[in-house]
Amino acid sequence: MKKKKEIEIPKDKYIYQRYNGIITKYIVDKEYYIAIGTGITTKKNETVLLGKVAENIIDLIEAGDIVEYQVNSLSELKVGRVKSYRDARSNKEYLGVEGFDITKIYIETILTKEQMEANYYKVKGE
Repeated sequence: MKKKKEIEIPKDKYIYQRYNGIITKYIVDKEYYIAIGTGITTKKNETVLLGKVAENIIDLIEAGDIVEYQVNSLSELKVGRVKSYRDARSNKEYLGVEGFDITKIYIETILTKEQMEANYYKVKGE
C-alpha cells in the first residue's frame, strides 16, 4: 500500500486505487473532489491513498483484470481476461483480450484482479 501523501487530483481524471482494486473518476468542486460513481467527497486539502492517475480509463487496465467488451459497436458483449501479448511483426508487447488489442475494443465493464481476489470462494472436492 502506498504512503499517504497530499495530492492534487487532476480535473475529470480516473484514479485507479490498486490497493483495493477500484477505479474512480473524480470531478472537482470548489472545496472537494467528488467521486462520480459513489458521490463520496474528499476535501482538497485532505490526504488520500492514491494509485495510478490517467485521463483515459483504458490506461489503468492491467493483465489479469477481467473486462466485458465488444469487438465493434454492433457485436455482442463478451467477457475475457486481459493478457499480455507479443506482436510477431513488431515484437512489441500489448495488452489484449482473446488476441484483440485492448485499445481497439469497446470496454463496457472492468473487474480488477484485486476485486476478484477479494471476492472469490474456493470450492474443495471431497
